[in-house]
Amino acid sequence: MDTLREPLTRREAIFLDRDGVINHKLPENCYVSRIAQVEFLPGAVRALSIMREMGYLLVVVTNQRGIARDLMTEEDLEIVHGFMRSELEEAGAALDAVYHCPHEEYENCRCRKPAPGMLLDAAKDLNIEMDSSYMVGDSKSDVEAGKRAGTRTVQICDDDAGDADMVFPSLLDFALYLQERARG
Repeated sequence: MDTLREPLTRREAIFLDRDGVINHKLPENCYVSRIAQVEFLPGAVRALSIMREMGYLLVVVTNQRGIARDLMTEEDLEIVHGFMRSELEEAGAALDAVYHCPHEEYENCRCRKPAPGMLLDAAKDLNIEMDSSYMVGDSKSDVEAGKRAGTRTVQICDDDAGDADMVFPSLLDFALYLQERARG
């Protein structure tokens, strides 16, 4: 059955890498596969709450090759993400969507960052205006994925590490920047 609908308004989003941006990143080749390993970074929950209050959609886009390496399952990841979403929702920082890539680097899929597939899928699914949205990550592959998808890019690190449009030491610093810019 066809129905007439009003066209959806294009919306702004903040795409977020997970490990190293929202929660502590485990050592190389270790993966957050259990709830007990989830530890939010200082200020991250407040940052997400500020962004939510500003009207941004919050979309996590995360590479999870631990699945391809049989170090965790899709079910393990769903449990971790369910826990994170519940905790963030209780804190007024609900996520609108979570996308993940379960593939290994050599598989050359369209979703593993730096490929933009997860961002483009979210843009289509949620009617996101890419040129007024941001990709926030802690690695060059996050920045490259954002650039390929047509977003503005933010790198979370302690120094100017690359090609990002902006660099901040934490997600909270970026959120406070957005808040201040919106006021003035």
